[in-house]
Amino acid sequence: MSDASANGFAGASAVVTGAGQGIGAAIAKGLARKGTYVILNGRRGATLEAVCNAIRAEGGSADYRVGDVTDFAHLEELMALAAGASGILEILVNNAGIAGPTAPLIDVSPEDWNETIAVNLTGVFLACKAALPYLRRAEHGKIVNIGSVTGKQPLPNRTPYAAAKLGVVGLTRTLAHEVGPNGISVNLISPWLVEGDRLGDVISSMSRERGLTPDELRAEMTEGTAFKRTVSEADVVETVLFLCSPAANNLTGQDINVAAGAVMY
Repeated sequence: MSDASANGFAGASAVVTGAGQGIGAAIAKGLARKGTYVILNGRRGATLEAVCNAIRAEGGSADYRVGDVTDFAHLEELMALAAGASGILEILVNNAGIAGPTAPLIDVSPEDWNETIAVNLTGVFLACKAALPYLRRAEHGKIVNIGSVTGKQPLPNRTPYAAAKLGVVGLTRTLAHEVGPNGISVNLISPWLVEGDRLGDVISSMSRERGLTPDELRAEMTEGTAFKRTVSEADVVETVLFLCSPAANNLTGQDINVAAGAVMY
């Protein structure tokens, strides 16, 4: 058996889903800088290859597989690759997600609803299911799910996304109790207003729906935070690293808001 955190990540293996860009790419790079061997998942080979090359250029170790988190066979291959000959996986970060439609519920198609739930919630279930046989062999296996403040507070015209992300809260808390006896921690990070291309796209679509300019909507959203500002990808990465470190070995079932104080529960 292996202890993922006994020597500060060095020698550990991790899988990060949705790692081709944005928060997922930043998380993969952060883990690699700590000495973790990282397997990246995503839908686009070119972006995954670019992230892997960036990790290797810094002296890190990484590989990738193109696939969808709704494909259980792909996820089984991913976890087996990360576990390698030892059959041990120390870290799983479930980051893959899609924004889904921006529209009133009455205008949301069943197809858009099902796709959003499939990627953002069912994908977490499937990845955990595929990873658990290998995580059980680690001394302190770590699962970190990337959720969202959305769902814990209303975000009009985003019902599929909100429902999926709140569902991940329930999954995290219940799974933490199921696998606690195996020494596996399961925690959730709920970001809000993380600067990057995805936030820009979301603000653009929501501002059109509400008849506001992007600047007006951004100001409204940041006004609802305690710090009156957005957060960075680095803020999320540092929280992931903490949850995967020895300092968090006795933390499980927690939902940590990286949200500049937008919500405090």
